[in-house]
Amino acid sequence: MFVQILIAIVSCISIYAENQNVVPINVVSGFDDNPILVGVVSQEEDAHSIQWSFANTREFSVEIPERTSGLTLVLLKRDSIPVVKALTSESLAEAITIEFSEGKSVSGTVVAAKDGIPIPEGLVTVEFDDQLGIPIPEKESVFAWELEEGGTFEIRGLPRGVHTVSVRAPGYMPAEQQIQVDVEGQPPELHFQLTKAHYLRGRIVDWLYKSTVEGTFDVVVSPPESQTAEMRTEFDAAGNFQLGPFAEGAVVELVVNTESNLRSRPIEIAVPADDVVIEVYKWIRVLGTVQDQESGNPIPEYSVLTGLLHEEVYDVVDENGQFYLEICENQNFLFISVLASNYSFWTSESIRVDLTEEVEFDLGVIPLKRAYTVRGRVLERGTLEPIEGANVYRDEPALGTRARGIRMRRWFTWNQRTTTDSNGAFELSGFPEEGSTIVAGASGFTAEIHTLEDVNVPIEIELEPTGSISGQVVSITGEPVAAMISFGGGGTWTEDGNFHFKVRAGTHRYRASSDLGTSKAVEVTVESGQSVEDVRLVIENIGRVFGTITGLLENETITIGVRGATGAYEQGLTNGAYEVFGVPEGHYEVRAETSFGREMTGEVVVDETLEGQIDFTFTGSFMLSGRLLDGSRGLAGYSIDAKPSDPSLPVVRTNTIRDGSFRFVGLVDGNYQVEVPMHDFTQQVLVHGDTYSDLHVHAANRLSGKVLGRGSVEGAEVWLIGGEDGREISFSTTVRENGSYLLKGIPTGTYTLKVTHPKFAEVTQQVDIEEERVKLDLKLNEVIHEPEY
Repeated sequence: MFVQILIAIVSCISIYAENQNVVPINVVSGFDDNPILVGVVSQEEDAHSIQWSFANTREFSVEIPERTSGLTLVLLKRDSIPVVKALTSESLAEAITIEFSEGKSVSGTVVAAKDGIPIPEGLVTVEFDDQLGIPIPEKESVFAWELEEGGTFEIRGLPRGVHTVSVRAPGYMPAEQQIQVDVEGQPPELHFQLTKAHYLRGRIVDWLYKSTVEGTFDVVVSPPESQTAEMRTEFDAAGNFQLGPFAEGAVVELVVNTESNLRSRPIEIAVPADDVVIEVYKWIRVLGTVQDQESGNPIPEYSVLTGLLHEEVYDVVDENGQFYLEICENQNFLFISVLASNYSFWTSESIRVDLTEEVEFDLGVIPLKRAYTVRGRVLERGTLEPIEGANVYRDEPALGTRARGIRMRRWFTWNQRTTTDSNGAFELSGFPEEGSTIVAGASGFTAEIHTLEDVNVPIEIELEPTGSISGQVVSITGEPVAAMISFGGGGTWTEDGNFHFKVRAGTHRYRASSDLGTSKAVEVTVESGQSVEDVRLVIENIGRVFGTITGLLENETITIGVRGATGAYEQGLTNGAYEVFGVPEGHYEVRAETSFGREMTGEVVVDETLEGQIDFTFTGSFMLSGRLLDGSRGLAGYSIDAKPSDPSLPVVRTNTIRDGSFRFVGLVDGNYQVEVPMHDFTQQVLVHGDTYSDLHVHAANRLSGKVLGRGSVEGAEVWLIGGEDGREISFSTTVRENGSYLLKGIPTGTYTLKVTHPKFAEVTQQVDIEEERVKLDLKLNEVIHEPEY
């Protein structure tokens, strides 16, 4: 073992390229069977530049450079104190005699920390004190001893000084201790308790495409002193990783990065852990500057909220009001919201980004309006008695686009709300000076919406007592039926057929649908505070479509729906018989779509028997795979259709993943027309068994610019209609707050660009899309209304 270590040391050390003298060496005492490592050291060089050689006999020779000044002879041998001898011209005049001495020895034990059981297998090594001046390669041990069966060891040949003793044992974390060796006395025994070594095992998953990928780990271990071994990362053929070793009970905080610039969130894992799944994402850089709308001064402290439900909150402190964040792609709707003390809540429009590219989105200047406090009372209509415990919250039904409006309303509903006291009074903060609405509601009363005309004037909101409508959904024979009850503005499901609605005064219309069919619409009129009971919704249109499903692949399921029959669909079906209820008499199109993207449609007639039959047979078990490429770059996130030449066969759909790879399953031998709609791309592919075929397309064109006008043009719609070869293709988008717009994935051709806005006259202009990036600005003119006479 010792010889192997010495050979490893010598193999990594360079040799002098100088003229040499041969000097004889004679070991006069201390010679044994252990080999001697001989080194010639220059004061001008580091430990990695030593000229080393081996000796296995009592008498040997060593090559010395012609220059002798500043040279030292070093001899290392197990179980003996190292010999360090300065070389001079006088000492080289005759043979050099060497005497090895035994030095001190130290014994010890090595046990498992958990149960104290001796560890019989392992290696004990020593690193000498730097003050000895022994030039040993960095972090390499000169001496090494194997553990005995009872976990014991004995180290011999220790010189005076403070030395480091290390222990390594298979399956355990290494450990080390320092020992002081003096001239007098015997060094104390050493006792090592080794902690069991464990690994983290699992896989890294691309969040968007659910594929297993490889990556590198940035790791912080707590407590840090437990990490006594160098960490290693290994991946097997399936992409599963093994990371470690770590001490049992350690806590590992890690971040994963991949070559494609994906990154995980920080993750904290307690060791040991198997089957760890770490998701990696693309991160979107977002920046902006927050200012007071009136003064234009920066707001130095605020919070930036992201995620559909504001899952992430970033507190910003910046004297210039600026922020720069990285937002994770797994936020299904990318909105950026800003919340600052004494200012109104602000949220952006939905940010649309191309996740296949590096993305940085600049929101520019974000102006916040000053916020005010609204005061008022909630009273019962008619009696004007105060209502205690009424809920009061802010509501903004028409702010910006539909998505932004929903976003704002959700925030106001859950964060700008309060309840009234015993006098019906309330205070609610966070309102802009004008243009807001407030909602008040209470149990037993119909909610009311109040428009604020002046935030400084106290308001009174009167609530009307609610009425109620109760009843049951039944079959023709009078039995209760589980059903969906539809009414103006929504619907609700009843499992046992019973329903009870709280309503305001007026006429209300209800209809029920179930697996058996649908009911006729029933209108019910309710006075203020009145309860109407025993309303019956009778299911009358009873019918079904049935048949068999064959040809589905392993793990493939299917959804069958009947167009034109509300609620008539079944999902998660497999090979075998199926039936779909709730289909009245008539002609219908039935659509079958599998979980692998295969589709079939057919016509069915439900006659007076209220039954119609249609079977779905899927054929094929072959695969078509490849990559969607623009030059050598894979195009990710694109939908691809495979349409068979035989119209009786199903159309198959799939999407490309990050490197542009795609895969169709369940195909038969024959010709397929493969289409990429966003690129206006079509290619004929012959499938014969499992087939591989790359699709080469040109880069998708982009059209961008600004819509200008007197005043805000936010909410304007931009339409692009046209194309080449007589095929009409349309694209549309909504203009952002700053007037900018962007349309992507446009095939080359001639188009009509149209911009519409309620306050401006419609503008149209012809545009040729022949380059990858086309810019075009448009100006809107206000609509002039002529007076009526």
